[in-house]
Amino acid sequence: MPQSFVINNAPLELLGVDELALIHSNYAPMDTWLLDKLFPRRKSFTTSTVPIAELETESDIAPLVAPQIPGKPFDRTTAIQVQHLNPAYLKPKNQITPATAWDTALLARLRDSNIISTGSNQLSTSEQYVIAQIETMKRNHDAIDNRKILMAAELVTTGQIILESDDYTKNVVSYGRDASLAFTPANAWDQVGATPVEDIDTMAQRMLDEDGGEAKMILTTGKVWSVLEKNADFKAKFVAPYAGISVPYRPELNASRSAKFKGYLGDIEIWTYDATYKNKGQTKRFIPQDYFALIADNNGYVTQCKIENIHANGLALEYFDRQWYEEDPSGIMLLTESAPLVVPSNKNGICGGTGFITL
Repeated sequence: MPQSFVINNAPLELLGVDELALIHSNYAPMDTWLLDKLFPRRKSFTTSTVPIAELETESDIAPLVAPQIPGKPFDRTTAIQVQHLNPAYLKPKNQITPATAWDTALLARLRDSNIISTGSNQLSTSEQYVIAQIETMKRNHDAIDNRKILMAAELVTTGQIILESDDYTKNVVSYGRDASLAFTPANAWDQVGATPVEDIDTMAQRMLDEDGGEAKMILTTGKVWSVLEKNADFKAKFVAPYAGISVPYRPELNASRSAKFKGYLGDIEIWTYDATYKNKGQTKRFIPQDYFALIADNNGYVTQCKIENIHANGLALEYFDRQWYEEDPSGIMLLTESAPLVVPSNKNGICGGTGFITL
């Protein structure tokens, strides 16, 4: 429902956060490929921490009894000790100021929906605020999504997540990935003496040795893949046998900001990922440019803990939005809160590292 404010002794009616959320859901979402591909499961907890044991993928075995014996509950005396981990608590807050520039496609949709007037090309102050509201909410939500992708990327590349900022005491969330699964080749694949086929076989075997499972996909960057696909030994094993029959992977430009499916090595998917994000004005990569990994665990979780706001009533929400008028600094503020944590399904389901090409 609409939310009213009084600015300079004049009433100002804006969209309520429920209306803003509805409009935001119709926006083209940001690219969350890494989360969707490797952490597709979602689980919420109305607690302040994530009980990792409740995310275990192994199922209990039904108790064995004679037909005339009463049924039995599962034996919990042998259950592993429950470990509770703190999520990342996110609170982007931005001031809403009347828009002086806007997305013309958004403006057209708002006019078609009769959210703003259609009779004039001149927007009122209230309408400029409405556009600013929508864009501010998208900025807040996208910032939260970016943080979740960053957590996922850090977990994939290092086996742990480091949560730290000026307003947050350092919290290292380590899932105990075996040290042998951090792999760097003896010779970078663009150097003399490189043995990429042997390296890949070694990585696959290490995952099996540590109960990480069989590799389902390769995750790397465009530059690493460009080097690998030109390697003579690699082509002899994975390309030459298919000559005149089929092409195991798709030749195309390797430079891309979005995830690119390249094809298969046997039944292993090949993906390159060169997405970036901005932090304090600097553009940074989600995964290092010289990174390569074999991945067996593509069934992880994005968990959500309760919102630590009295107005949220203890609910675990992906986004909790509030807006209000603030005297100092003077303005209408829009706050979004979220408490996510990315969790692997198998801590040893990834073997990889950096140093696969020379930077």
